[in-house]
Amino acid sequence: MNPLKCAFGVYSGKFLGFIVRHRGIEIDPAKIKAIMELPPPKNLKQLRSFQGRLAYIRRFISNLSGRIKPFSKLVKKDTPFIWDDDCQTAFDDIKKYLLSPPVLAAPIHGRPLILYTVALEGSLGALLAQNNEEGKESVLYYLSRMLVGAENSYSPIEKHCLALIFAVKKLRHYMLEHKIHLISRVDPLKFLMTRPVLTGRLAKWAVILLEFDITYVPQKAIKGQALADFLAAHPIPDDSPLVCDLPDEHIMFIEEDQPYWKMYFDGASSIQPAFSPSIPQIKAGIGLIFITPEGGILRYSLALSEPRTNNEAEYEALIAGLEIAIQLNIQKLHIFGDSQLIINQVEGEFKVHKPELVECQTRVKYLMEKIPCVKIEKVSRAVNGKADALARLAKELADPTMDEVQITIRNRKILSPADLNPEKDTKEAEVATIDIEDDWREPFIDFLKYNKLPEEKSRQAQIKKRAMRYVFVNDQLYRRSYDQLWLKCLSPNEIKQVMHEVHSGVCGAHQSGPKMRLKIKHLGYYWPTMIQDCMMYARKCHQCQIHGDFIHRHPNPLHPTIASWPFDMWGTDVIGPINPPSSRGHKFILAATDYFSRWVEAIPLREVKADDVVKFFRENILYRFGVPRRIISDNGTAFRSFKVNRFATQHKIDWRYSSIYNMQG
Repeated sequence: MNPLKCAFGVYSGKFLGFIVRHRGIEIDPAKIKAIMELPPPKNLKQLRSFQGRLAYIRRFISNLSGRIKPFSKLVKKDTPFIWDDDCQTAFDDIKKYLLSPPVLAAPIHGRPLILYTVALEGSLGALLAQNNEEGKESVLYYLSRMLVGAENSYSPIEKHCLALIFAVKKLRHYMLEHKIHLISRVDPLKFLMTRPVLTGRLAKWAVILLEFDITYVPQKAIKGQALADFLAAHPIPDDSPLVCDLPDEHIMFIEEDQPYWKMYFDGASSIQPAFSPSIPQIKAGIGLIFITPEGGILRYSLALSEPRTNNEAEYEALIAGLEIAIQLNIQKLHIFGDSQLIINQVEGEFKVHKPELVECQTRVKYLMEKIPCVKIEKVSRAVNGKADALARLAKELADPTMDEVQITIRNRKILSPADLNPEKDTKEAEVATIDIEDDWREPFIDFLKYNKLPEEKSRQAQIKKRAMRYVFVNDQLYRRSYDQLWLKCLSPNEIKQVMHEVHSGVCGAHQSGPKMRLKIKHLGYYWPTMIQDCMMYARKCHQCQIHGDFIHRHPNPLHPTIASWPFDMWGTDVIGPINPPSSRGHKFILAATDYFSRWVEAIPLREVKADDVVKFFRENILYRFGVPRRIISDNGTAFRSFKVNRFATQHKIDWRYSSIYNMQG
């Protein structure tokens, strides 16, 4: 150490341009004085110099990006430098803030950190704090930045998620060692965990947050000077789309900004005449397509158990879609259909004359009242073509004379008179069942519904990481598949029932374990040990053991297959020198052998050159037998030349060399 650069027994000192004391880190008063004495910038160079001084102490300034936002218009290319009143106000505001700069404390190991985030119209802000030994909040770090490019068009809740991602990336070295209490006007964690489909940037953000131990805390539960200063530095504009109070509900984005779900419905019906008993009546079918705000697609193709007219099938499709929307807890729904009659009757523009349609109309209005915001719109048949295709598919495949198909059609019962009466809500008797086996779904349900984690640290990280693939909706756990469909997670009792029906049920074909697993996933079910359970169930099937194929022959020993097709792989070598030479002076023989057919091609040579090798393979191999996939040779000089390498590259031939022979080895 250099004694001239060391200080011992002092209470404070200057380090890297900051003052380090026992209570924390402060800005060097000389730097503050230099900024306070600066005149207003008169050109772009002076403005950049002022911004550079602020960037060095940006961790001490709350909402620095928002404070210097008026300067952004002056630094754009081909923009005249005009110092207006907004710029002067921002310039004076920063100087006023530096009159009493904050003191940043050092984090205390073992205590949780408090992260405040905020997202305004054009900027993001974050504050990292911690309770000190006296129970008061101490500021550790300020963060802020402007929104750029497409970020300005994000929804309010996505901007809050972006603020959290910005904070965890910048403060990762703090957050990996501490528990984090997230305090925000909205809950980004709940938003990411409850999305039906995670794609694009939302999925990327969810993966980034997996390595941190973050817990959301509502703002109403926090009282501290750090929060008051942080909110004062991030004022909410009067036209802000977010609510002005500090909510602590489980869903933290307002309904006005919640996007609509889209639903396309259609019905199809074709009834055969009754005078032909040999021809069965073709039952009606309905098709539904739900499009989530994130772009996910849910498709339903339902076959009605009784023949219906086209108008009745259209009503059944609309009723089924509304019931599914209520089960999914959809708050805003935009319905599209191609039946002008049905839509006008629902809206009250047309009068309903048929009694059976009156009952359906009553049911539709009753269900629409249960959805907070719903609107219906007529579209052309071309726009509604996918829903019409699903309806026709269900109608055609509901014929019992047809063979088994891979597409699953779920039957839907016709509404009973009790269901058509909205005033009489009948309650079916429920039978409680007790699962003796441990339910693998419980840890995920506890985390998604109650934010509870197991006591073991290893299990906590495992559950948090795996929970991003699941969603808990309407008291049911689903798993997101790779094709954006939901797979229902089954309990142990349901698993046994599903395997029995798929393997040996009415439509079971006693398939093997892997085929059983694929069929169960196509039906929309999931549990973690599907492949092991299906294989074990198929092995224990008594009928499969009796009637299955018996294979008692021992397998043949394995042997390598070098070439699988004629003239696919060639081996080449040079024979010689041969003494005495031929009458024409030939001393060498260049030969090539096909590995599959053992066909041999050879030519005599006076000397072996790269040009001779290329000419031999072009005229004797390529022109006669086609371009081979691979050629194998030794490490001779002619084979290792640049011309041979270029020839193989031009024709995309995989030229390989044998191992080098070493006599001493």
